[in-house]
Amino acid sequence: MRPAIPQHRINDGVTTTVSAPVKHVLIAAFDDTGKIMPRQYPHRHTYYEILLLHNSKGTHNIDFNTYPFDGAVVFLLSPEQVHQLDREATTGYSLKFDPSFFSSGNDPDSQLLGHFLFDNMQSYPVIPLEPADLARLENLMSIAREEYDQTDEDITPILFSYIRVLLMEIMRIRRRQLSEPHLLPGQPQTQLLQFKQLLHQHFHELHEVQDYASRLYVTPRQLNALTQKLTGKTAGTFIKERILLEAKRLLFLNELTVKEVGYQIGFDDPAYFTRFFKKNTGKSPQQFRETFQPA
Repeated sequence: MRPAIPQHRINDGVTTTVSAPVKHVLIAAFDDTGKIMPRQYPHRHTYYEILLLHNSKGTHNIDFNTYPFDGAVVFLLSPEQVHQLDREATTGYSLKFDPSFFSSGNDPDSQLLGHFLFDNMQSYPVIPLEPADLARLENLMSIAREEYDQTDEDITPILFSYIRVLLMEIMRIRRRQLSEPHLLPGQPQTQLLQFKQLLHQHFHELHEVQDYASRLYVTPRQLNALTQKLTGKTAGTFIKERILLEAKRLLFLNELTVKEVGYQIGFDDPAYFTRFFKKNTGKSPQQFRETFQPA
């Protein structure tokens, strides 16, 4: 039986002393001994992470999807995602920050965090970089790293600003590469974000579009029209995909029975959970679990 997926906090395994004012942030180059932990096994984080790879080739398995890459890329990872990065030796940077880093109460900042860059239900988590984009991001990351290594008492607000600019630059690159109306500012996008936040909080017990529409003071038809227009997906599809993602994570852990997995995500009838899972994945829960069993 597979043991539980390791879940790492931001400074787990770090042997280099970090500055006290920024315990909830870590910035390091890949060759920073004592700060970068090689973890080529499935694991998850309690923090957000940006990986900037200068020139590499490999695969990144994120929540049971495989993303091959070749060249300069940036990866965006959010808390709880199960992932494993297999890469050739390369240079680059890792920027990690806890959700609490952006708990200033500044709404644009909280919107930026949750505003789709780190949305593991929708966003493509790998962004290929043109040489000019790589140079700009590398410069911003280098400046942020220099600030991180300072001991000045003003480091936190300044570092906050650098990270925010870095996120905004990545957002701009994505907007240029992809046509994604949900990345634009506006009232509909804010309402979509509110729906996603509710879904994250309540998907264990709320499985119907009506459940979320009523909390947003709209009709199910209006909510479906909103998500369809901005993302190409109905609200019902978002709900179904979020439930399935959690089911896959729990099945991968191999600590719970199929029946217990169903209970954890709101299915009182184990047979109905099995039918739901097989209808949407093509495999029964047990067959999915066996796919990931060690040889």
